[in-house]
Amino acid sequence: MNCLILEDQALLADLLARNLATYPGLKVVGIAGSVAEGRRLCREHTPDLLVMDLMLPDGLGVEVAEQLIRDRPEARVIVLSAECQRLQCSRHLHNAIVAVIDKTEALEKLQHQVRRLLVEARLGGEGADGGEAPAGAPAHWDRLTRREREVFQLIGEGLSSEAIAERLGLSVLTARTHRKHITSKLGIKGGELVLLASAFVRHAP
Repeated sequence: MNCLILEDQALLADLLARNLATYPGLKVVGIAGSVAEGRRLCREHTPDLLVMDLMLPDGLGVEVAEQLIRDRPEARVIVLSAECQRLQCSRHLHNAIVAVIDKTEALEKLQHQVRRLLVEARLGGEGADGGEAPAGAPAHWDRLTRREREVFQLIGEGLSSEAIAERLGLSVLTARTHRKHITSKLGIKGGELVLLASAFVRHAP
């Protein structure tokens, strides 16, 4: 997953870049400190993820984000700003924004969102898309929805239904329902689910 950082505060931009560079599967392809530079780097790299500030010296970060979404509709955007309340954007960009984070809480919440995006990228898109299954995936993987794949991954990491619910912002009942659907779709019993999911996680790159 390629990431572009759009931030005019050089120290913060460098801190973000060094932090994000520690994630396997994520590459910071550039840092832009202005709308003009952001547009140029987006055209050059068409990143999968844009981490952007709203207010820049020569305009608004959403100008860069709108261009990116036109060129790469599947791209995702994380807004990182001290003025989050000033965010205004088109419906298409709104759908691409996965998080709006206040700069005072930047690193912790950004780390959480990036981890989630990387898991989603590995597990595949929304719904049963028939794409190539990742290493260690069980038979009938393509039957699982994106959310069920996320739950499967977390089961493999040893999380309980209660912990999964908290991690994904679900009710405990919903998390348990996902587990039932997974076992049904994969044709396994409840006791086999943890073993299968654990094996899947061990195959993770």
